[in-house]
Amino acid sequence: MAYEEDTSKQQSGQEKPVVRRDKVVVTKVTEQELAQIKSTADQCGMTRSNFIRARALGYKPRQRLSDKDLDGLRQLAACRTDMVNFANALHGLTDNEKIRLFRQQPIMLDWYEKVAFVTNRVTDFLQSAQTANHYPAGTTNEDAKEDGA
Repeated sequence: MAYEEDTSKQQSGQEKPVVRRDKVVVTKVTEQELAQIKSTADQCGMTRSNFIRARALGYKPRQRLSDKDLDGLRQLAACRTDMVNFANALHGLTDNEKIRLFRQQPIMLDWYEKVAFVTNRVTDFLQSAQTANHYPAGTTNEDAKEDGA
């Protein structure tokens, strides 16, 4: 896909090239379709233009999280913090101290590996849930597109 770039700022070498969107696409929709587009774009925290562009380019924007979902994420983040603090405390112990603490090193190491795995998964989930809706302008990131698009 070819993009017209504003090179006036690019010459200074300080700013990234700007993608200029100066082409207009017009389509007719019913009142009900317009209401649905407005509602869905609002739920995704996007402008109608960005929402329609993202959908037309094969991306599926996510809805914003509800207050209940955000509260759950906060609780999950607090749990993750506790797990990381505990894991860091264990990591700071020598092997002998860990053995004395748990008295069964294989069980403790197995548990520690599972905690690290869960902590990493929680981190991945929190980062993906907190990422704002966007579509990668000027890229061909196939992972962000819908299946079959």
